[in-house]
Amino acid sequence: FGQETRVQIPAAAPTTFASQLTFINFNRYTFTDGGIALKLMIGPSSRGLGKRLSMLLPFDLIIFEWKVFPDGESYFRLLSNVDDSVILVHSLSPPQDKRVVELFLLLKLLRDYKVRNIILVVPYLAYMRQDKRFLDGEVVSIEVIADLLKTYDIDRYVFVDVHSSEVLKFFGDRAVELSAFPLIGDFLLKYQLVNPIIIAPDAKAFKYAETVAKIIGAESDYIVKRRDRSSGAVESELKEFNVTGRDVILVDDIISTGGTMVNAIKMFREYGANRIFACCTHGLFIGNAVVNMFNAGVYDIISTDTIESYYSKVSVAPIIASAINLLLNKH
Repeated sequence: FGQETRVQIPAAAPTTFASQLTFINFNRYTFTDGGIALKLMIGPSSRGLGKRLSMLLPFDLIIFEWKVFPDGESYFRLLSNVDDSVILVHSLSPPQDKRVVELFLLLKLLRDYKVRNIILVVPYLAYMRQDKRFLDGEVVSIEVIADLLKTYDIDRYVFVDVHSSEVLKFFGDRAVELSAFPLIGDFLLKYQLVNPIIIAPDAKAFKYAETVAKIIGAESDYIVKRRDRSSGAVESELKEFNVTGRDVILVDDIISTGGTMVNAIKMFREYGANRIFACCTHGLFIGNAVVNMFNAGVYDIISTDTIESYYSKVSVAPIIASAINLLLNKH
């Protein structure tokens, strides 16, 4: 039946984490209707983030056994008691389909053991980019995920930088969206930036550029981009960016294959930029994405721990803890 793997949470945390502790109120929070006790459950895909979050929230961790059978199927077994209410943290990061199945196994386990209230924290929400039918005959993938989750009557959802406002509509008024870009802006302040300009790769991501620009006191702009839905090819209409000798900070919610970033990096290198940073909330970094960005001339890559990687230099634990604080005190 495969070798048992107990959940081990690494102690390492991003370098910015210690300074973020000051954002949090460390009082013990309980629901007002009877003072229902709470516990924290960290799914297999969020162990690093979960460790950081557990340092900020005063709740006991639910201990469970998790193993993977030789055929690839996952197994979970509770090893500690649950409470009336549980905060479940589980990112739907690659391999996405496996993470989705794990999530539903965990939710079924909690409901089987009579957990009444569930706050579900999904730092990276898989399938959120397919929030409509771009071509005839397509399935609206995020709607399927939302409909399946509704069968477990989740009390509140907490997401980080979903791809568009349309995504939240599938989850109704129970969904809360947080943004990591204020934290990314704070992190960038540690670099001695030279006359920086913050640029989004398209108009949809411009709000992220504006957020970062306000924090570091810089200009912001975006590239006009068009994507062919059939081939996936991207065409950019260039603006006359004045970046000569300046640091360029590229920001987007997701870096997947890195193609969009690579094109932008090359473009601004030709325009005479000084250093170029590639920043995102969700670093998928598929295939040779990282290598290609460095070959194109990027100075540094900055992502968060919604998806754990070497480039997860910013933790979203503080904003999640603050959101949970607010949710519990408003309940």
